[in-house]
Amino acid sequence: MTSDRLPLFVEVALQENQRLISRGLGNDLPLKEVLTLCQNFRLAGIGALFLSATSDAFLWRLHQSGRCFFHFLSRADDGEKLTSKCLPFFDAIAAGDLDTAREIALHAKRFREPDMEYPEDFLFVEFLMQRYFLGATDDTCNELLTHYEAALQGAEDFRLGICRALLIGDEAAFGSELSGFLSARNDSIQDLSANGSIEQETLATEGQLSVEGLALIRLAELQGFSTEEDYLNIPSIAREPSARPFQRDSWRSTPL
Repeated sequence: MTSDRLPLFVEVALQENQRLISRGLGNDLPLKEVLTLCQNFRLAGIGALFLSATSDAFLWRLHQSGRCFFHFLSRADDGEKLTSKCLPFFDAIAAGDLDTAREIALHAKRFREPDMEYPEDFLFVEFLMQRYFLGATDDTCNELLTHYEAALQGAEDFRLGICRALLIGDEAAFGSELSGFLSARNDSIQDLSANGSIEQETLATEGQLSVEGLALIRLAELQGFSTEEDYLNIPSIAREPSARPFQRDSWRSTPL
């Protein structure tokens, strides 16, 4: 995907966000529309990164996504929440906004909705929240991973290997499992592209950069892991630190 349509994709995403924000300021938005807001911030940030080759706008948009999602979680009851649908949690971590990531973890629902969430998706997010932001013990984290493995019923999931490596501090295993995760993700996106099952704006942005993978690298570095400079779909420019202070209500305005 060439970048000639990226400015349009970014513009449309931010226009939709301005409409949703204007409508939602007086009334709380449902989870589906909040996730649309967050995805649009993510799309706009990735687009800005590719267009400018600088990380400032990218990290700011990820921060906005995290703040927007925290605002929703802080006002919603548990019936409106789905922990596995917490990609904005990864946005906050990837942006380096660990305070917002912690707030999201604190306000997330601690149990799974069986009819709406796969157990492995829930347990992956819950493990990271517990491990890095909620002060869980190693025993608690091990128990979560035991349930995770059982839920897979022998199926392969690189995320489980990533979690195990993080828990035991195995730097080499983390690198191997992360590479497997990113490769499998890329293969899946290519399959979706081949059969026309992915929108072009998504393919040009999230399809080319893994915010989830970037967040996992941030967490690994928090506990002292050495990491590679570049990974598949995680360009080194995306890992530069933010140059501007984060703001609590940043999500309420789309301009930079």
